[in-house]
Amino acid sequence: MPEPSSDERRVFPRRASDIQATLSHEDRSMEGVVENIGEGGVFFATETLEFLLDHGAQVSVKFNCLRAGVTEAHKLPGTILRTERYFDGTKVVRAFAVKFDDLFDLEGVALI
Repeated sequence: MPEPSSDERRVFPRRASDIQATLSHEDRSMEGVVENIGEGGVFFATETLEFLLDHGAQVSVKFNCLRAGVTEAHKLPGTILRTERYFDGTKVVRAFAVKFDDLFDLEGVALI
């Protein structure tokens, strides 16, 4: 039987986004963008190519969003599921799929 694609394994739907964010691991951090987000995690991309993280690394993702017109700051712990390096059309970026430790409620959230 063929293995399901990664989209078929995804438990929660994702929303496209362009959220400025910070990914941290231990005492290091890098700036980047959350390209998509779901209740279970994010896909974070950065131009910081030298920041290498292995599958299973514990990280936190810090970003802001709007809920009911109020800005909320979030710092969510999670685990690296996979990393990618690709050319986005203008530059090479490194990206990280992060699974949150706990679900993030997206109901009523406007991504900023």
